Amino acid sequence: MPDVPAPDPSAPAPERAPEGARQAAALVDYQNLHHYLKGRTGGNGSTADLAGALLLALRDRLADDDTRLVRGRAYADFGGLDDHTRHVQRTLYLHAIEPVYVPATMHRNTTDLQLAVDAVEMRARHPEVDTFVLVAGDRDYAPVVTALLAHGRHVVVVGFKEHLSPHLLEHTGGGEFVDAAGLLPGDALPPEVEVGTAIQTTEFAETQDPAYEINYDALETIEKFFGQYEEIYLTPLLRRLSDEIGEVEGHDPKSLVSDLEECGAVRLERRKGMPYDYTVLLVNGEHPAVVEVREEVHGAPVEATDDGLPFEDDAVM
Repeated sequence: MPDVPAPDPSAPAPERAPEGARQAAALVDYQNLHHYLKGRTGGNGSTADLAGALLLALRDRLADDDTRLVRGRAYADFGGLDDHTRHVQRTLYLHAIEPVYVPATMHRNTTDLQLAVDAVEMRARHPEVDTFVLVAGDRDYAPVVTALLAHGRHVVVVGFKEHLSPHLLEHTGGGEFVDAAGLLPGDALPPEVEVGTAIQTTEFAETQDPAYEINYDALETIEKFFGQYEEIYLTPLLRRLSDEIGEVEGHDPKSLVSDLEECGAVRLERRKGMPYDYTVLLVNGEHPAVVEVREEVHGAPVEATDDGLPFEDDAVM
């Protein structure tokens, strides 16, 4: 668990709302916000600085509505972020936001669960807090919003509009939405890359024979289970290779894909995704080993079409 710095004496204490003003609590899914900002900026610059600018603008926006932030928490596995842990936590302290360390598991990040639990608990323990501000990059918090609205709380959702659930925006009556992009300086975020756009491409390596016989088994698995697709998502492919071939010493699923890359039978391409980027595998339909495996799988000679997918030779139809 990363070291948590002592509270900065220069950090403002939670504000006491003036008489008649709304009291608000801000709950920030910082893990999700960090990854969203990192994806938009390509990792250039500090996401903590951007988050700080967003929080400052949010505080001013709420003040214009006679609402004061009196409590704040931000959730993340801070030790696993690219930004320096102390810099992130200092930025949050300066905006009177308490960092809450939530470890990420192998399967998923659990910041959303902790945020939801704290929202319900804070609503019960602090009836004076009548406004809840939920800040996230693109995660759907509709159930939390609905629960808070049901108990008479005003809810402000801060996120990037194009990535929030339509259900959250349209079916949580009584809530309020603030587009996070509008809180940042106009040039803070570059134009967004369309989901599915290639952001890292490669070329097929020089054609060679596969180094091991088990590489042919891997190609057979690819053709049997994914041959109908022009692009194959890497994660389900690795899972299928594990199921079909198993863990052979020196030949785990990732090394099999690497072998096929090295001999020019396949290549990998990184694609823009939401919330996370993803990798696809493309098969070289002209590679002799690929042609051989496809003929064995389909029981007839096959050729590669323009899109890389096989079709049966008309002469043997």
